[in-house]
Order: sequence, then C-alpha cells, then structure tokens
Amino acid sequence: MTAFSIGSWSFHGLFKSGKMNLFGYLESIKYRYRLSHADIWNGMLVSTEDNYIQSIKTTLDEEGLTVACLSVDGADVWHNDPAIRDQKYQKALLYLDIARRWGVQTLRIDMGVGSVEMSEEQFEYCIKRYREYAQFAYDHGFRVGPQTHQPASQAPQNLKRIYNEISAPGFGILLNVSRWLVDKEIGDEMVAPFTMHAQFDRAFVDFSGTDLLHKVQLLHQGGYQGCWSLEFRGGENEYLEAEHDLLTLKRAVCLVR
Repeated sequence: MTAFSIGSWSFHGLFKSGKMNLFGYLESIKYRYRLSHADIWNGMLVSTEDNYIQSIKTTLDEEGLTVACLSVDGADVWHNDPAIRDQKYQKALLYLDIARRWGVQTLRIDMGVGSVEMSEEQFEYCIKRYREYAQFAYDHGFRVGPQTHQPASQAPQNLKRIYNEISAPGFGILLNVSRWLVDKEIGDEMVAPFTMHAQFDRAFVDFSGTDLLHKVQLLHQGGYQGCWSLEFRGGENEYLEAEHDLLTLKRAVCLVR
C-alpha cells in the first residue's frame, strides 16, 4: 500500500507561535489529512524523558499511526571537537532507542561535515558510526542515515561512497529531492536505490510542471519502497499549503504507478 505523509517541520510557523504541538500535529495527520504515517522532526519534542516519550508512543498506538521518519537535529556524527562529538554520539544513542520504542521505519542522523569535501578522518569516523547505527536499526526493524541538507551529504558521490563502504541493509538516506550542491542533474538518480525516505519540497522541485512527475518516476524506477512525504517551508497558511502539496504529490505518484 502506498503511504504518504507531511513532515512536521511543514508546520514550524504554527509550532513557533504556540498554535501547534506534536500531539496537535499527530491529530492533524490522522483527522485533517487522513493519513496513517507521521514524519516527525525532533524539534517538536518538548522532552526526551521516559514518560513523555511513552505518551507519544501511546498516542501513536491509539491512533494507528506509523512513524515513517524521525528526523533528529543535534546528534550529528561528526564534530571537530572530540568532546562535542561524544555528546552528539550519546544523543544519537538516545534517539536510536526512541526510534526502537516508537517502531519507526527510518531515522535521520546527519553526518555533520560542513564542507562538500570530506577528509579521510571524517569519512572513516562516519563509516564507523553509521555501521554501528545501521546494525542497531536493522536489529530493530528500521533504517538510519543522513539527510541531503548538509554540505557533505549534498554531494551524491559522498553518499554513494559511504553506502558502498557500509554495505548494510540498515543504512539509507533521507532524500530531499533535488537538493544538491553538486551533480544536481544526476544526484537523485544516483541515490535512489538506497533512499530510505523521500521528502518533496516545492523550494527544490517544481510542483506545477512535469518536474515533480519526473522525480517520482525516477525514484520509482530506482526501486523506492518508502513513504512519499512532503515538506513545506513557507511558514504561512501551513494547513492549506500542505494540503495543496499533498494532493499534488498524491496525483503524481498515482500517475506513475
């Protein structure tokens, strides 16, 4: 069954103004948009304490919702300062366990490399950590990897090299479709075979023409089996704009399939 979702960051304007919290987002996904999959940004969490995390799990179960993706800020694999690197590692371990508890399908933990070029030290450290994370993810039924929104992960050759080196079924990438710093013409096609979760954003993909249909077709041909998600970055009229983009994305996916 084809699954769709709306990234919770799409409602960051409502969230920042105090008009939406994570539970309101889940309610909107279920009852406003009539979807069965959530796409959660951890910036909406008010705590990582056990009772709060369990209350979210209870809500997910009660509403019959699946977390297609949990996107985590602040747990990046690499940092130039080893002490901060270890702090981020501890946060990553925390969210790997939260992902396990929630039964997520995918978990985003970024590389944290702030340049397109990666040093061998950075590359080897990312391999080490992602291999560890991917084994845990595989053991608990989900996948983990970076998102294409930081410099090193906006170079598809870097991602392909990491994927080939790790060679583990628990590893994948969260693809912001068409969001590349280099090799934009071939990036989506190159990473489609190991894309675990795909987000479409009109800031990078033209929703009004054939571009959207082409990108959906490209992912489909690459064997993509994940949730078709969208992200709206406008910050205004978020309920309406998200609904518009959701219907447009649904149409494109239905035309291709």
